[in-house]
Amino acid sequence: MSHDGSVVLMSGAASVRPAGPAPAYVACNAAIEGLGRGLAVELAPVRVNVVSPGMIDGSLWSGRPADVREQAAGHYREAALLNRLGTEPEVAETVLFLFTNGYMTGSTLYPDGGYALR
Repeated sequence: MSHDGSVVLMSGAASVRPAGPAPAYVACNAAIEGLGRGLAVELAPVRVNVVSPGMIDGSLWSGRPADVREQAAGHYREAALLNRLGTEPEVAETVLFLFTNGYMTGSTLYPDGGYALR
């Protein structure tokens, strides 16, 4: 990889705000964020960052039964400051920002509608 390259890892907002009794899921998300910070140090000047989205209205949830999907979405809307789910384009914009900002490294961004703040 070129010295001015960039790596973006994907995690999830459950790393900082567990949604329920799923400690392995929470730990995996938190580990990815820690890995991003460690790799930023090890691979510098290659930049390494993490995107940790909240619940996204997109292809990941589209295959789940409607009642399961709506129950989870309702809970998320109540918990997020913006009272809505995110979109796949919003997450993609976050990734593009990290790829193109030459001064960001070792950071985690949370496109989660304020979910992690409550």
